Amino acid sequence: MLRVAIGFLAAIAHASAIASPPQPSQEGSLSAFGDAIALNSSEQDQTQVPDISPGTQLFPVSGSEPLFSFDDELILQLRVKGIDATDTIIAYGTREGLYLPLGELARILDLAIRISDEGHYANGWFLDQSRTVTIDLRQGLLNASGMSRKLDRQEVQAFDGELYLRSDIFSEILPLELEPSLRTQSVLLTTLEPFPFQERMLRNAQRERLDVRQHGASEETWPREETPWLIASIPISDVEMRAVADSPKGGRFETDLRMSADLALMTTQTFLSATTRDGLVASLVQMGRRDADGDLLGPLEATEFQFGDVGSTSMPVGLRGRAGRGAYVTNRSLESASVFEQVDLRGVLPSGYEVELYRNGVLLGSLASSANGQYEFLQTPVDYGLNVFRLVFYGPQGQRREEVKRITVGDGRLARGELEYELGAVQRDVNLLGVQGPDFKPREGYGDWQATGRFSYGLSKDLTATASLAGYQTDGSTKFTSTAGLRTSLQSLAVRLDGAFASDGGLAFGGGVGKRTAGGSLTFSHFEYGGGFIDELRNSSREPLVRASELTFNTTLKLGLPPIPVVSRARYIAFQDGRTATSAALRASTRAFGLLVSNSFEYSNSSTAEGASYAQLLGSFDLATFNRSRLQLRGSIGYSVLQKAELSNVSGEVDYQIDDRTVVSAQANYSFNGGGPGLGASAIREFDRFSVALDGSYSLEVGSYSAALRVGFSFGRDSMRKQFYFTRPGLASSGAASVRAFHDIDGDGIFGDGDVPLPDVDIAVFNSVAKTDEAGLARLDRLGNGNRVNIQIDPTSLPDIMMAPVDRGIEIIPRPGRFHITDFPIVALSEVEGTVTFEGEAGNRGVSGIKLRLVDENGEVRGSARSERDGYFFIERVKPGVVRLEIDPEQASSLALCLAERRSFGISSTGDTYYENLRVRLCD
Repeated sequence: MLRVAIGFLAAIAHASAIASPPQPSQEGSLSAFGDAIALNSSEQDQTQVPDISPGTQLFPVSGSEPLFSFDDELILQLRVKGIDATDTIIAYGTREGLYLPLGELARILDLAIRISDEGHYANGWFLDQSRTVTIDLRQGLLNASGMSRKLDRQEVQAFDGELYLRSDIFSEILPLELEPSLRTQSVLLTTLEPFPFQERMLRNAQRERLDVRQHGASEETWPREETPWLIASIPISDVEMRAVADSPKGGRFETDLRMSADLALMTTQTFLSATTRDGLVASLVQMGRRDADGDLLGPLEATEFQFGDVGSTSMPVGLRGRAGRGAYVTNRSLESASVFEQVDLRGVLPSGYEVELYRNGVLLGSLASSANGQYEFLQTPVDYGLNVFRLVFYGPQGQRREEVKRITVGDGRLARGELEYELGAVQRDVNLLGVQGPDFKPREGYGDWQATGRFSYGLSKDLTATASLAGYQTDGSTKFTSTAGLRTSLQSLAVRLDGAFASDGGLAFGGGVGKRTAGGSLTFSHFEYGGGFIDELRNSSREPLVRASELTFNTTLKLGLPPIPVVSRARYIAFQDGRTATSAALRASTRAFGLLVSNSFEYSNSSTAEGASYAQLLGSFDLATFNRSRLQLRGSIGYSVLQKAELSNVSGEVDYQIDDRTVVSAQANYSFNGGGPGLGASAIREFDRFSVALDGSYSLEVGSYSAALRVGFSFGRDSMRKQFYFTRPGLASSGAASVRAFHDIDGDGIFGDGDVPLPDVDIAVFNSVAKTDEAGLARLDRLGNGNRVNIQIDPTSLPDIMMAPVDRGIEIIPRPGRFHITDFPIVALSEVEGTVTFEGEAGNRGVSGIKLRLVDENGEVRGSARSERDGYFFIERVKPGVVRLEIDPEQASSLALCLAERRSFGISSTGDTYYENLRVRLCD
């Protein structure tokens, strides 16, 4: 905005309020100007100023004809070169030239120049207090920065309380150029030196850029509302019941049940799967809390603790994390990691579902079956900066659901004195209820206990120490492994050093570096081992190593549009028995023609101690539609390049959305290495309270088949509506919110008698928009677990433009099994208008250029306005509350302006127009 400048009082003192103007000896002094206004009659020049009517010019000869009158008025657009915004000024044009208001331009340009004596006197400074300007029409003098000369009668006129200069005179006084154009009714102003308003705009822009660099672009934050914990709450549950028949097991009934609720002031999540043929075949039970603010367990300041079926942490060297029954606690941020770490992602995978894992748009892995009803993506590498992991679930009837996890990755250093810890103990691969399905196959170490503790401490801002200790059972005995390490940075390189010792005599030592480069991230690590040390992080089998090296490089190729994210990884391992293994993977993904296209290569080469080797190169090409059109496509081609160039499998799926609630799907696949062709079809219909699905598949070569009829639904109790509900499935794994929008008639912020519910109001969260019903209620679901979520109301959806929410948004931390209940009171907006006059001014003539603010009891600015030429001001869309009008503090301080009286007044919640007339004066 151009009007970021200090405004000043146009026509601040008139002939009836002052005596003679200041004498030339007072020029250049703002304080002298203020003192002159307050002179007593005994100190004034005895020459009295006659009564002056508007439009009369006393310079140089009293009674001379004025240069212009109101009939010569022009309204011009003022443009400043290099600034997009424009402003409007009142000017006067005659044959002698174009006359522009000095006071008005001073306000726009943020200059401390005041006009007084009905426009006959101007005094102040610009850009620097040593650069003064004084214009005295009664004596016909112009003084500016040491230059002094007589004024010509055609150059200047006092008119209507303002001092008007011919446009060419401005460049003598100020470092600027004016180019008037009467044809376009505009004036182009070019500054020759930086003016205050320009420097302010530059400082603001620099602050914004600095904030982005330091904190990144972030969403607007809202007040936090906590969801209270309960001893016990009614669970939110997902149920799927299936009638199934297939070749291996024949006909049977199956049921999956997932429940989430508060129990003993903790979140409890349970997943159970049972069949009429085999009984209970899968179970997961977990209790605990997550808190992004780290306020759990008192002095432990934990961000998460869980017990039941959990996953333990990995060591920097040695043991990797395992899943099983046990307990886990940490104070680490839920959304941060080190570039040297790898993350494990686990969760429930319902029967018949597939899941794909993407990181920053690149497909990292895919699973088509689960062990004990759970998916696992283990040892997933991370990248510098923001890592967005997207889990995409595909149901057997074309269902598609996504879960998003965001992790910010740095170099692993902590602030000085900061301590992070992770503690966990699990019984490997054993669930809390000890359930084993009919297809269960125990992995190595099944049933053994493993306990791990991992710690990091900031020694200084540049150096962080790490340590870990693990005890575990293997082959009927208990062993221990410990590590110690450092994390630091050398210029742009992140550096790690780690050493490890095992109780059976094994040793390990190594390090790594990480760097942002080529628009991406590169990490390299190398470890040497001795004494039969076992490092599960670099080799999934428990075989002793002698050395291991690993290189990862992730970047985005910008060969054109769109960009192509690329992930690459190479690893070399030497085993104690003389064998070696080399592996490499390259994945790239891009978006094209509405599709997400991915291709991957995986190379492996293993050699025996005698020198024999075996190498192979496999590839996979995948595509899926990215937009949400009615037609959804998925396809995959698997192939081999080494040892033999051939196709291994081809599959495709087409999903078509008939309407908002009906989807049909067809699948086809062919396996070239046995199995032959296969066909499948499915359909799903979603009703208000449940969904019904039918799917089947048939393998032509083998002759196997499967068919299933599925009914699914979610149920729970909406705490705000105070009623049970049944709806479509998929709510139990995330938190939810119940929101009410209402017109707050009495203004107390609480829904009560007389308040009016508002239907058809849009309530938005990150993944959806819900519309309130006739009772003003809306339900928001699938909000996640432990992550911060903003709930906002869309003001444009309110029934009246003069209505607004008291708070437009709130922040919550959703958790599975609970509804967060909140109200959005809506109030009618008011208007405040009035006039500003100078105290003691005859005729109550208005004062222009006063910058006013409407401030509430907490000092928050509710609105602002600038008085017009007649002193009128108008402030719209004012929320209810107790407010007061005040002069902008910067303007008040610079020009020593005060309100003659200050008072507060109330704005009601029903909407009204308030009239406030203000009087200003020079401060004492």
